[in-house]
Amino acid sequence: MEELVKKAQNGDKEAFTQAILLIKNNLYKIAKMRTSDEESVQDIIQETMIDAYKYIKKIKDPSKFKYWIIKILINNCKRYYKKYYLQENYDLEFYKESVKYNNDQQLIEDTLDFYEMIKQLKYEERIIIILFYAEKYTTKEISKILGVNENTIKTRLSRAKGKIKNNYKGGLDNE
Repeated sequence: MEELVKKAQNGDKEAFTQAILLIKNNLYKIAKMRTSDEESVQDIIQETMIDAYKYIKKIKDPSKFKYWIIKILINNCKRYYKKYYLQENYDLEFYKESVKYNNDQQLIEDTLDFYEMIKQLKYEERIIIILFYAEKYTTKEISKILGVNENTIKTRLSRAKGKIKNNYKGGLDNE
């Protein structure tokens, strides 16, 4: 990834495209949690790619490309949310669609249960839970992505897990 980013910083459009393709699923999942319709997700991702391409030369450490672009995506999601979704309107159809083709019924049920549990959380808590459990980032990595102190991330993660446990009698046992 670092090599692709360095090439992209030197104007190699193909390298930039390849770097984006390596993380496109991460970008999609995060954007989909913020908005319910496919068109909006695609608009947010497209805006993120435009911003990233415009400012890629400003990345001092190419190894941090993924964190950097996820931060851009989250900021674009926030802007989009403020513009189009003033009331909380979260739809989990994406997750139902994404797992329905999987033959493992237990995996399907577990995935749907996970997203059903987190939909009641505040956005800040939900994004931390997704990054921590679904995307397997550490609290330190989440801190860098969101630009928030690591202790704040730990507090929000703990608070979110507590809410899940209170609401769903058992919640998340995996830490």
